[in-house]
Amino acid sequence: MGNNEVSPVATTLGQPTGGGQYAVLPTPVKHVFVVHDDALLNRILIGRCFPVAFGPPIPNVSDPSGLNCVDLPVANLGSSNKTGANFPTMAIDKAGNLYAVWEQAPINNSGQVIGDTVLKYSFSTDQGNTWAAPVQIQTSGSPVGTLHNNVFAWTVAGDDGRVDIAWYGTPGVAPNPSNGPDSCNSCDWSLWMVQTLNGHAATPTFTAPILASEHFIHRGSMNTLIGGQNGDRTLGDFLQLRMGPNGEAEIAYADSNNFDEPFAPHGMFVRQSGGNGLLVAHPTVNIPGLSPFNAVSDPSGDGKYEVNGLSSANMPQIDIINSSIRLLTTAPCSAAAPCYQVVMKLYNLSLAPTTTQDPDLDLVWLTQWFVPSTTDPNGGKNFFVYGESFNGAPLQCFSGENAAQAVGGGVTLTYPGITQLPAANCVVHTGGNGTITIDVPLSTVNEPGAIDNRLHEVTASTMTLQERANTNPPVFGIGGSLFNLIDVAQGYTFDPGH
Repeated sequence: MGNNEVSPVATTLGQPTGGGQYAVLPTPVKHVFVVHDDALLNRILIGRCFPVAFGPPIPNVSDPSGLNCVDLPVANLGSSNKTGANFPTMAIDKAGNLYAVWEQAPINNSGQVIGDTVLKYSFSTDQGNTWAAPVQIQTSGSPVGTLHNNVFAWTVAGDDGRVDIAWYGTPGVAPNPSNGPDSCNSCDWSLWMVQTLNGHAATPTFTAPILASEHFIHRGSMNTLIGGQNGDRTLGDFLQLRMGPNGEAEIAYADSNNFDEPFAPHGMFVRQSGGNGLLVAHPTVNIPGLSPFNAVSDPSGDGKYEVNGLSSANMPQIDIINSSIRLLTTAPCSAAAPCYQVVMKLYNLSLAPTTTQDPDLDLVWLTQWFVPSTTDPNGGKNFFVYGESFNGAPLQCFSGENAAQAVGGGVTLTYPGITQLPAANCVVHTGGNGTITIDVPLSTVNEPGAIDNRLHEVTASTMTLQERANTNPPVFGIGGSLFNLIDVAQGYTFDPGH
């Protein structure tokens, strides 16, 4: 089943009465829509419901469920096509028009995929009673060429006819016949978006695919119903698209480029900074400061221990106000052995825990980043450095790469330090606007085949723990200690040439 949406427009449309006719309700109501596929994965349908009184099943009057619902056809793919990569999605614009997006691929008599997995799009201007003939979203104009194996689509709508669609796609091609996206074992997938401003025109026009993730976010196959769930499930089906207050796209997605690629992706978030938006009142999105380089500031007052619905007072020693990185070729490093100098500035830095606010005694000041790679079978590395003080002890600094711990039925990422840095590379200045400066040799955070010389998605954060962060050394990527996230700064890109 796909997502459900509530129409912003109330109508008097009731249950079908036969012959394409519908009852007229005495009072306008807002309908609830649920898009879904069928058990054979070759039809797209939409459930339409409206509230009625609780009572006996009398159409348009009452029902034991409190709803009257009808299932309406959107598209019939036929027996030679299959959907399910993974679920159809829908959106409703402010005028009440409906939009549906799904993936489909051609199959042979054995159910094997024999062609590309493409995105299909349709719309309805009459509350789902009828739907336009589906059209294929063209993916040939992306910066990496034609996109194939397009999966996990999500759509959002704003004002009349204005629609965004986001999904994962790759220039890689799966063999045929095969399991389609589930057989694309060496593909590099990125997050993409297209937009239309005339979404219910006779021939809607879409932008070329826009790269939303800056770089590829997954190497390997996908796990889809189209492919019989035979692929890499590390991304789950974690992708959602929403509209922000200025009509901008806001996308939550996953990035698996790390040592624990098979089971522990990072949750990520990206926000549109420019271009056309989904609101007529804000036709052009212009949000400055979303793509900073080399440094970022963070508001003070948000270094709080938040647990079980309670939020502590601000803890100034773990309240980030700035993060920066630069390339260092002077002592304690050199031109022959350069370092990244990672600096975190705190509101009022001390090494002592605030046990009246947070019972945990271990304080960690951490900065992490991605290095995607063209040669790493896991897609790249998630490196980090951190300074750490246990119960006010002198600061120690470490570097390493992420690990993971099992929690319930899932996993959580951890950050156990592997290489302890010399005291000269680990400098603290306490007090107001205090800083922790970590000089990490490039040789300890090197990734062969890096896509460029940048550090991507640099993110500074502070944490508290019950034990030292590397108490449980990682073994094959499993280890580390659980933490409370206290403060986190906006991500940025380090570019030594910027």
